[in-house]
Amino acid sequence: PKNVNFPPQVCEIIESPLFLKLNPMTKHTDLPVSVFESVIDIINGEATMLFAELPYTLATEEAERIGVDHVARMTATGGGENSTVAEHLIAQHSAIKMLHSRVRLILEYVRAAEAGEVPFNHEILREACALCHCLPVLSTDKFKTDFYDQCNDVGLMAYLGTITKTCNTMNQFVNKFNVLYDRQGIGRRMRGLFF
Repeated sequence: PKNVNFPPQVCEIIESPLFLKLNPMTKHTDLPVSVFESVIDIINGEATMLFAELPYTLATEEAERIGVDHVARMTATGGGENSTVAEHLIAQHSAIKMLHSRVRLILEYVRAAEAGEVPFNHEILREACALCHCLPVLSTDKFKTDFYDQCNDVGLMAYLGTITKTCNTMNQFVNKFNVLYDRQGIGRRMRGLFF
């Protein structure tokens, strides 16, 4: 761009400034970014700073592509909203944090009341006791049975997912093997015709 004039202070600090031009109105598939390098050229006997456009290429790694793909899918499906799994996990995390903070508050009050730091409020203590009775007791046989059943179900689901992925990988391998074997078989038959 010809109309860009860097202040002399910038040129004193940075020997060869770069100019980055963003075009928000572009409808092309390429990135709407242009990079210009400063070049000092003599025009009419005077040293003048000009900007020459630099070609560039983007180099990305697999992790970056996966992240960009995830963001693009989220943007395309919900206008910037999180995926349903992420929303579910965020809601669970918030609920657990809230439960943790409230249980800690109740525990601090009970400890302070026990130590005599705060006066006893029997209504609050009764509500805390009622809350404790509502929670499942972790040492009962029914809890242990239900807990191990649930752990087994989760383990089974993870195992089935692994088996499904393994079967898919094996299926892809067999398909590739069959394609390769068929090519070699055709080649042998064709060579047999010529000999």
